[in-house]
Amino acid sequence: MLERKLDIFVHDHNGVRRLFTYRRWMFLASMATVAVLAVGVLVLWRYQTDYADLAGRRRAALGRLADQKAQALRLRERVRRLGEEAARIRSFDAKLGVMVDAPGGPGVGAPDTPGRLPGTALGDDLGRRLFDFLAALGNRMAVEEALQQDLARLLTERKLEFLAKPSLWPARGFITSGFGSRPSPFGRGGDFHNGVDIKVPMGSPVYAAGAGRVTDADYMHGYGLRIVISHDFGLETVYAHMQKAEVKPGQLVKRGQRIGLSGNSGRTTGAHLHYEVRVDGTPVNPRRYLLD
Repeated sequence: MLERKLDIFVHDHNGVRRLFTYRRWMFLASMATVAVLAVGVLVLWRYQTDYADLAGRRRAALGRLADQKAQALRLRERVRRLGEEAARIRSFDAKLGVMVDAPGGPGVGAPDTPGRLPGTALGDDLGRRLFDFLAALGNRMAVEEALQQDLARLLTERKLEFLAKPSLWPARGFITSGFGSRPSPFGRGGDFHNGVDIKVPMGSPVYAAGAGRVTDADYMHGYGLRIVISHDFGLETVYAHMQKAEVKPGQLVKRGQRIGLSGNSGRTTGAHLHYEVRVDGTPVNPRRYLLD
């Protein structure tokens, strides 16, 4: 049992003298202080451990969040590209349908491709909207694939008709004037443009848009040097403002065959190729038949 009081003496050359008086409460206070410090150290150690664990979990959660957002953005981009591909397929099907005169036209009664992508916000709502969008897109592409297979069979059966229709660009350039009403390039109000003007350098090669027979290769007022090709099914193509004709009337030409060189003959404001498509003698928009 601890003593209540303990005196400590020292002996030196001056004799004996008391150095310190130890009391029991001092020991108890020291032990209590040590105990409190020990408890504090344990609490701080646990806090530090929990803090480090929480910090690690927070970093992991932020990393997962960043990965999810990146995946959502990548998925959105893929979906956007799929949407554009579906739209391209549908447009191509529509043009093929015109080429083979598919009854009712392609895409009749089929669901439309979704026109708007879901946002990039994360969560269940994004997942639901993405799945809905992908399901609708899958249905649209399945329909278009079936339509393309039907059109491919029609094209096989009607290959000669396909080759005869003017589906190729007669020259590679850019359109400076489209089909339809327009301001007159000669500054006299407006007029109706019977074809499309394709801007190409002087002397560029011109190709037959479809297989047929050359009916004219001569000069005509306004058109300059022109070439007219008669195709089957009441179709006719006209190539005007030519510099040189490399075919003659009565000559059979193949689809994509070179027929002459572009120029600036006739009534023009610059070098270009004027291209027309006529159905039973009536001009129609050439883009109706062009596949690309």
